[in-house]
Amino acid sequence: MKRLLPCILLCSWALSGCVLLERFGYHKYHKAEMAPPEEAAQIKFPNTYQDGVRLDGAMLKALSVAMNDYLPPYIKAEDQQGPEFQCLARWDTYRTVVTQANENLFFVLLSPDLSKCAPGFIVPDAGAEYAIDGQGRILSKR
Repeated sequence: MKRLLPCILLCSWALSGCVLLERFGYHKYHKAEMAPPEEAAQIKFPNTYQDGVRLDGAMLKALSVAMNDYLPPYIKAEDQQGPEFQCLARWDTYRTVVTQANENLFFVLLSPDLSKCAPGFIVPDAGAEYAIDGQGRILSKR
């Protein structure tokens, strides 16, 4: 019994440290959930991707940098106060546009579709614009 208490204290301290690490930039990768085989069997892939949106590696990196800065992975919708702010903490609420100005400069616009959150919901400063270089550095944001 005497050994159990220090063990419990050590474990609780370690777990609280994990939360702190996540808040300061450490993020544990969570593998995507896979659909059950019955559901996956119903999917028919397209014959061509000709009409698809194309993002090259540098553009995809710029988008990833902007997304992680604007809505870091440790922000969870269920932790936000009120349904409107829970909605703003989900990526399916956002429209995104990436423009390549030159070989080394990308502009990323993240704007929420507030109609998905609540009727009449207004957030005057929602969304962001980023200028990101080809190395993934944020040059400017507004």
